[in-house]
Amino acid sequence: MYVAQKVPQYIFALLKEKGVDVNDIYLATYCDMDKQHNFCDTYVVLTGSKLYVLSGLGTLEKKQKGRKGLDVCFVETAYTEYLLSDIESIQVEELISSARMVAKNKAGESIFLTSLTNFCKADAFAFAKYFRRIKKGEICSADFIIDSADDPRENCCPKCGMRYPNRNRKVCPKCMEKGKLFSRFGVFLMKYKKELIIMFLSLVFFTAASTLVPYFSNGFFLDKVLEPKGSLYGQVLLAILIIAATKIFMRLAEIINGYITTMISAKVVYDLKKTIFGAIEKLSMRFFTGRQTGSLMTQVNSDSNAIYSFFCDALPYFLISVVQVATLCVILFIMNPLLAFLSLITVPLFMVCFKLLLKNMEKLLAKKYSGARILDSHLSDVLSGIRVVKAFSKEKQEMFRFVKDNKNAALGNQKLAEFRNISFPAVNFLMYISNLVAFGVGGVMVMKGEITYGTLITFTAYVAMLYDPIRFFVEIIDWFAECSNALQRLFEIYDTEPEITESPNAVNPEKINGKVEVKNVDFSYDTSRKILKNVSFDVDAETTLGIVGHTGAGKSTIANLIMRLYDVDEGGVYIDGINVKDLSFAALYENIAIVSQETYLFIGTIFENIKYAKPDATFEEVINAAKFAGAHDFIMKLPDAYNTKIGFGFSDLSGGERQRISIARALLRDPKILILDEATAAMDTKTEKLIQNALSSLTKGKTTIIIAHRLSTLRDADKLIVIEKGKVVESGTHKKLLEKENGVYRKLYTLQNEALKNAGIID
Repeated sequence: MYVAQKVPQYIFALLKEKGVDVNDIYLATYCDMDKQHNFCDTYVVLTGSKLYVLSGLGTLEKKQKGRKGLDVCFVETAYTEYLLSDIESIQVEELISSARMVAKNKAGESIFLTSLTNFCKADAFAFAKYFRRIKKGEICSADFIIDSADDPRENCCPKCGMRYPNRNRKVCPKCMEKGKLFSRFGVFLMKYKKELIIMFLSLVFFTAASTLVPYFSNGFFLDKVLEPKGSLYGQVLLAILIIAATKIFMRLAEIINGYITTMISAKVVYDLKKTIFGAIEKLSMRFFTGRQTGSLMTQVNSDSNAIYSFFCDALPYFLISVVQVATLCVILFIMNPLLAFLSLITVPLFMVCFKLLLKNMEKLLAKKYSGARILDSHLSDVLSGIRVVKAFSKEKQEMFRFVKDNKNAALGNQKLAEFRNISFPAVNFLMYISNLVAFGVGGVMVMKGEITYGTLITFTAYVAMLYDPIRFFVEIIDWFAECSNALQRLFEIYDTEPEITESPNAVNPEKINGKVEVKNVDFSYDTSRKILKNVSFDVDAETTLGIVGHTGAGKSTIANLIMRLYDVDEGGVYIDGINVKDLSFAALYENIAIVSQETYLFIGTIFENIKYAKPDATFEEVINAAKFAGAHDFIMKLPDAYNTKIGFGFSDLSGGERQRISIARALLRDPKILILDEATAAMDTKTEKLIQNALSSLTKGKTTIIIAHRLSTLRDADKLIVIEKGKVVESGTHKKLLEKENGVYRKLYTLQNEALKNAGIID
């Protein structure tokens, strides 16, 4: 049963009073408006025989005498019942800032059920989706299992109820245990067990030597060497040699530890970046459409560096500090329990403050990161689109935006710095108070002869050594919080499951002929707006299909679905009768190539960019592909011809030249299915005609799908389809579509011809 999370139990109780069998409810969803577009609580409920629409307002009232709290009182304003047998379909019609849920009866008449805002669209679409399945007979019982993507409970944390930020990663950032992040990171460390053992031993030796240094420098030197009654009285040189040897041993251990730690940290961060980049590459297109490039760059680079800093700079000293604190506490209590107790009396209070500081630091660091990410994203956007900024003279506006983002980022840094500069000294002062008390009591004990002066000096030296690592525990909060936040963000990427995955039983046919079928396809990039609605068409193998329509009609979306850059919401896309979801990635992508209007060329030579589609291609094959794409002539005029470097910091090409290289790259693969999505839009008419002539000969034996605004380029297509508002409204040949008096294609063609005549391009 599909029940939206926003449908409360008292609504089911009210329906039961009206004679509705709640055990027979298939679907139930909430809408926040009624038919008159008034804000209220509307519930649409479907059983095996009827559809119910209940509207009203839920108000809070005091509970009856003797009971604490509030009761919800639902005041009904409208109630309607419809027979399921009279309803053929339910649709969600999108408006500008709201939507309407509409049913259609057998006569094709619309029945207005209710209105709703965008807040309820996702649940309304899911309701309509499962209603269609019920009408098709795919669902025959109220106890059916819904898809996890549609189940609100699957997308929310069971502990706190907060919606997961990423529906493909069931992890709640609020309830997640930070310790698990570090235990997971341990997998990367375990690859270097030998180095870790050496690092641990060097820590032990360093701690032992650093503990002995104060003793030899103070108590031993004063009581054993300088004191006339001492066992080594007068042997100053021996004492100095012992102190020097201990110091040298300590520094050697520190050098070894630093070297091993730096080496391990560098390798671990290298492994981490490699793993995260591999995880990013496996993710589906939907992941990237919701993120900015600058944000991802920050995550991969800055977060990895934060982790490196923690494990290279903070963790070794943290381990040293832990061992030192434990050792020094034992030594202090052996030397004098009373002074040791007085010296450590504020430690419990310090630990409480430590925990509070850690919580606040994580919040402040998260805000700092958010500000830095927004600033980096803005910089990336402006620098990438600097040509547009200059063309529209928007330097001042971009400066205003930058100042705003920069101010927010600076404010985040400022608040973090203020917190550090106030809280850290305050916590450190707690330790200093107990030190003063111990020092005063120790002075009295020396005067009474209870302890020697050398013992007091040694004790205070050990106390000073003890406070240094304890103070470092405060400072490591910064590193720890930043590292845990960085790990959380990186593991968020790592744990995200790609939406497009290869079937476990993927089909890998020996040969693909190239017949493409699109059957009853619905698709939306997000749940609030459908792009394609019940789209169906087919393309026979080795024929050409032209797709036309207004901008935003869904033409490029169809190309994305055929290539399986996205999966359809409903219906299916088939190649040679095989659903693309069942085809292996190798079979699919080896036989399809796309040339988009938005070309992208990598940093490298022109030869490398063309060869990208087929790494084993010969030089002759690359040249032939460039000739077919009309790129060979201008390439040969460049200083280094095919070895000319392009991309950031190198030679820049015009839009048409970049497009022709992109076409050459696609043609090099020699695919069975070729998709041209506005492939010649950036070219002049003469170049476009040359390429069209070349393509017409090259596309023989291939299934070609051409998306174009210039309708004249589609005259020779075997078949045309017209997309209007996500639907196929017309299909046929160029000649037949022109014969339709009020046809959409004829209107588009006529308007375009008139525009070309006015521009003097055609007679």
